[in-house]
Amino acid sequence: MASGPIINYNQFVDFFRELCLSHVQVQQFGIGQPSDIDVQTNVSTPTQYPLCFLVPQPSTLDRFGKMTLAFSFIVADQSKLQLDLEQNIHNSTLMIMQDILSKLVLTDWTNEQVYLENPVNIVPFVESFNNTLGGWTAEINVQLLSPYNLCAAAFK
Repeated sequence: MASGPIINYNQFVDFFRELCLSHVQVQQFGIGQPSDIDVQTNVSTPTQYPLCFLVPQPSTLDRFGKMTLAFSFIVADQSKLQLDLEQNIHNSTLMIMQDILSKLVLTDWTNEQVYLENPVNIVPFVESFNNTLGGWTAEINVQLLSPYNLCAAAFK
C-alpha cells in the first residue's frame, strides 16, 4: 500500500484504488461522476465487472487540521438475468463492499493513518442502461492526517 502518511486527495485515491484492485473479485476501479461509468458503450475497452467506483462528495477541513474526504463508494456488477439481479448481484457486491471496508477498518494503518468514519450508510441499486447493473452505494467519510503545514506550503 502507501509508503507514508496520506495527506491529500490524490494519495487517498491511489491508496483506495490499490486497496480495491487487491480484492480478488474486483476487475476495475474508477473515479468521477456516475455518468462516467461506462455501460459497455465503448466496445474497444469495455468496462470490466465487478467494478468499484468513487464519486467525490463535499468534504471538510476543520480549524484544527482534520481533513475529511467524502465519497459515494459504488460496487457494481452486471446481470444477464433479471431474476439473478436482486438476490445474487446484491449479495456478491455487498460481500465485496464488506471485504473492502473491513480491510480499511481492521488493518493497522500505522504509516498511512486513514480512518473510516462509522457508521457507513449503504443503499442497494439497480440501473438499466444497455445492460443491467446492480450493487450497492456506500456514503463514506475518511479522515486523513492534517494537511496544514507551513513548512511545505507554497509561500515565499
